[in-house]
Amino acid sequence: MAKKHPLRYRELLNRLKQFGVELRTGFGKGSEVVLIKPEKPVTNKGPIFTIKHHGDGDEISFQVIDAILRRFNISKRDFWSE
Repeated sequence: MAKKHPLRYRELLNRLKQFGVELRTGFGKGSEVVLIKPEKPVTNKGPIFTIKHHGDGDEISFQVIDAILRRFNISKRDFWSE
């Protein structure tokens, strides 16, 4: 397993997209965006996670990334392997 490290916002989204996680804008408060793993295509049902977004270059800490992986039931080994 590769070493855990902070990821840039855009890189995190690209990796999560491979596991079926989508970005939904307009649902979070203020500078928050909502990540969702829909149960069925084109629905808003399923596990969600909100993160702060101040720009595409923001770094997301590996603690937050681990919390996201737990919420969406994504294997850390699969996520961190490159």
